[in-house]
Amino acid sequence: MHQVSIGSVAIIALLDAPFLQNPKVLTPDHANEMAAEFRDSLDSRGLCTGAVTCYLIRSAGSLILVDTGIGPRRRPGFPAGHLDAALREAGVGPDEIDTVVHTHLHTDHIGWNTYDAGDGRTEIFFPKARFVIQQAEWDFWTAPEMLAEPRNAALRECIEPLRHTGRIHFTQGEETLGPHLVFISAPGHTPGHVAVGISDAGERGMIIGDASHHPFHVTHPDWVTPLDWDPAQAAASRDRLFDIAAEERRLVLAGHWTHPGWGHIVRLDGRRSFRAL
Repeated sequence: MHQVSIGSVAIIALLDAPFLQNPKVLTPDHANEMAAEFRDSLDSRGLCTGAVTCYLIRSAGSLILVDTGIGPRRRPGFPAGHLDAALREAGVGPDEIDTVVHTHLHTDHIGWNTYDAGDGRTEIFFPKARFVIQQAEWDFWTAPEMLAEPRNAALRECIEPLRHTGRIHFTQGEETLGPHLVFISAPGHTPGHVAVGISDAGERGMIIGDASHHPFHVTHPDWVTPLDWDPAQAAASRDRLFDIAAEERRLVLAGHWTHPGWGHIVRLDGRRSFRAL
């Protein structure tokens, strides 16, 4: 089990699924440069190693889960999710989660919100949790035309069932979430995408969501990925986040970098680089 602390805040990295990605998918215009400069992050076939990692936070007596992975249903293009097993390994039951925080509402970040209980019933996997979602993100993805798209089955199955539960807490931009957490606006990957800042006792961290899909973005934030809704805005957001992380010596936690996805950003000869913890 992978665990770190930021002051009194304990964070456990929960592996929902490992995955492999072609550099040509991550950054089509710079795939060859990426493969040469970051060859240590590639497997023998030249594929990037990555993960779908969720983060469990113990803060001020509460259990907070940041993102919920792929989920128990099969999704095209994704491996099977195993967050349920990762929680068991951490000794935590779904009913112990107080708050679920979504950095954004893509398929691989909302999957364990619900499960199929049989007889056509959909149940919430975290029966006592409230779900914290940026209002801009909710408005974009729950628009009728988005819910109607065949490729957005995860929204219909994992987000729409929350609508009338009274358990959604909507936020606007950089609001605080308890004594140790704050949202950091980082739009671009999606319209309402956020990072989650963590601070206590003079120590700081930052869960960056999908602001970056690979550490090459630390050095090259402008290398465009087609995975982003607004590539230019996404590049500006990750550049800002990485500058903050370097200047404030924050621990960076990235949900798609090789599990557990955390480390520090340092400056060498004027360039940022990532150092895994």
